[in-house]
Amino acid sequence: MLKLRKPGAESQVVPSVLSFGSLVAGSLSVAIGLTVLTLWILQPAFVIERYPVFFGTGLLSAGCFVLTGLSFIMTLIRRKRIGVLLSSLTILLAGDSLIFQISGLDLGLDAMMPILFSEATLQPRHIPGATSLSFILLNLSILGLALRERPLPWGLLLPGVVFMISASTLLTYTLRLGILPRWLPLTQIAPLTMLCFLALSLAMIVIHVRILNYHRQTVAALLAAASYLLLLLLTLLGLNNSVEGGIPLLSEANTRDILAAILLVSGIIFTALIVYAFRNAQRHAEVAEQLAESQQRLVAIIETAMDGFITIDERGTILSINTACERIFGYSAAEMLGENVRILMPEPYQSEHDGYMNNYRATGRAKIIGSGREVEGRRKNGTTFPLDLAVTRIELPHQVLYSGIVRDISVRKRQERELLEANAEMEEFSYRTSHDLRSPITSALGLVAIAREMIGDGAPAAEVAPVIERIDGGLRRLDRLIQDIIALTRTKLLEEPDVRLPLAETVRETIERMRFIGAGRRIAFKVEIAETLVIDVKASRVQMILDNLISNAIKYCDPREEAPFVRVEAQMENGMLALTVSDNGLGIEEEQQRQLFQMFRRFHPTHSYGSGLGLYILRKSVEHLGGAASYRRLDKGSAFSVRFPARISP
Repeated sequence: MLKLRKPGAESQVVPSVLSFGSLVAGSLSVAIGLTVLTLWILQPAFVIERYPVFFGTGLLSAGCFVLTGLSFIMTLIRRKRIGVLLSSLTILLAGDSLIFQISGLDLGLDAMMPILFSEATLQPRHIPGATSLSFILLNLSILGLALRERPLPWGLLLPGVVFMISASTLLTYTLRLGILPRWLPLTQIAPLTMLCFLALSLAMIVIHVRILNYHRQTVAALLAAASYLLLLLLTLLGLNNSVEGGIPLLSEANTRDILAAILLVSGIIFTALIVYAFRNAQRHAEVAEQLAESQQRLVAIIETAMDGFITIDERGTILSINTACERIFGYSAAEMLGENVRILMPEPYQSEHDGYMNNYRATGRAKIIGSGREVEGRRKNGTTFPLDLAVTRIELPHQVLYSGIVRDISVRKRQERELLEANAEMEEFSYRTSHDLRSPITSALGLVAIAREMIGDGAPAAEVAPVIERIDGGLRRLDRLIQDIIALTRTKLLEEPDVRLPLAETVRETIERMRFIGAGRRIAFKVEIAETLVIDVKASRVQMILDNLISNAIKYCDPREEAPFVRVEAQMENGMLALTVSDNGLGIEEEQQRQLFQMFRRFHPTHSYGSGLGLYILRKSVEHLGGAASYRRLDKGSAFSVRFPARISP
């Protein structure tokens, strides 16, 4: 399963809040405020007579709408200082009126209005209480937008309260069929005032919902429910006041009308909510099912991928990994999640990583992000290995993540090295083979010409015989070279099944077959292998190994050694066959040991002729069996050892 780390609170960048709807709300507030101000100043008789609703909004309220609308617009277009100044002035004016409504204390701030409004008679000296409170809440919310990069949650609550007040007033007007009810304090908000408050509060709510990333439908439902519940509460309070013998706030007819309307609206709303809840639950269930299925597919793809998937945050903290990462780096998921990604890097990448990330955030210049490259990784055991790394930047609404895909390319790199080595060996093989094949042939052709000339001159057979012997020796060396080339080819291409091989018997047969080569007659052979050691192995390759080891021990026997010997030892060690052939022959000088097991390397050319392919064929045969060959110089002589996997035959 995909391993995830729950990220903490991340720093977020506030998106631009500029939108057409918000500008329209601010402009509407300014337009209505200026219109009402003009009408209060001019007070045309026909407007007063036909459209008294315009004068329901007081002069001070109109001025505050102009200031609030301008402050909102300035904040939206990033003229925040002007917005803060206008909102502060509005809060002072509205606060003066609210204090007067609550305590009767008149601070006289309304007297600071310009003298040019002095002609506007009949104007109220203070803003009504609910209107004052709404102005204060709205402008506090505007201040929150202007002064902070990311507004606090209470910035949504403030316009939410204004919306509830305005929506409750709208419902009250609707239920009273246009008659201005004076029994509820909130209905002191005039229709135009209510319209401006609805527009401004809705615009601010939308802005906060988008910035804070709240669920829009949930916020809308809560505001609607809260507004309606507020209306019900106020209605119950009014009814309770009448029942308890207080000042009658409602007539009997009004009571019936309001209660009937509330019951009707409640039934409609309740039915609509049930239908909406049912459809919404269905839609959410379908979306959740699709999302779960999509997530399962994605997790299955990532978890079964051979490549590692790592997700980190801007600080380099590992947030998620897949199973391949555990296999590649050797850490468990618990050991990686929450740690810095530096733990997967060797030096100098480990020390430079944080600096690189800081430089990328500051300049935007990327070296790896958005592209791929070969780097080195570090496993839990401290070993380093090559890997392909591709990093992608992921910008989410609340944070920036980086997704990395890593691929262990150790096998590929090894194969590349082997290919390069094979190409180099092939070039050397082609050159040396052509040279070693041509030299005996050229020599033989020359000797044949000499022999033909001698015979033509009537030379006796005794004089021609040495020439013929030299031709024979050259051709025999050529034959041995060709045999070695054939053996090398068989080493690379031969495929065979495992067969039962009694090792001690096979070693003795090889010794008997080679005993008469060179100084083999005077060498003492010692076979220290248990007769019961019978293995299942590729017999032809084991035979090549034995032929090369034993023949080399015979060919390079020290002619000055009085008691030459060759010892062959073998035993099983942890599923591996350890075979050693040691002697007291000429040995190999230390400076020449680096060239062991390479093609065409002859270490005693004056002592014994050879193609120089024997030890190379030995190494390739052992490697094909999954093992390795090694050399150890003795005080007198040499010890060649090979180790390869083998299974004891039952």
